[in-house]
Amino acid sequence: MMRLLDTNILSEIIRPRPDPGVINKLLGHPASTLFASELTRFELRRGTCLRDHPDPLWQAISEQILPIVNWLPLTEPISLNAGNLSAQLRRQGMEIGIVDTLLAATALTHGMAMVTRNLRHFERVPGLTVENWFDPAVT
Repeated sequence: MMRLLDTNILSEIIRPRPDPGVINKLLGHPASTLFASELTRFELRRGTCLRDHPDPLWQAISEQILPIVNWLPLTEPISLNAGNLSAQLRRQGMEIGIVDTLLAATALTHGMAMVTRNLRHFERVPGLTVENWFDPAVT
């Protein structure tokens, strides 16, 4: 199965004490099955730029995170699916935010599982397979 990795999964790579389960799962899946959205690159860059000294962190991200996944652009089908999903979730009083809606739509459009720690948002999305790699029970 192909997987779309959320920012909270990828950023674990450069943490001083990364979660060993997340790292083992990253290493245990073929690189050809691991994807990230350009929206995740945006989130990584934004988070870096909010720091006092962003350059060393961005260099670590550029060397250790960016090369290990396949990057997906935001496309028209994703945008249209996200618009539908956003309206559906809003009508149900269960909005999850624009970026998470676009990420969920990316996973759905490409038939991928969403790998994230943010179960509260992504489990609201109908038809989306969600994996929490911080949970030791998840393989």
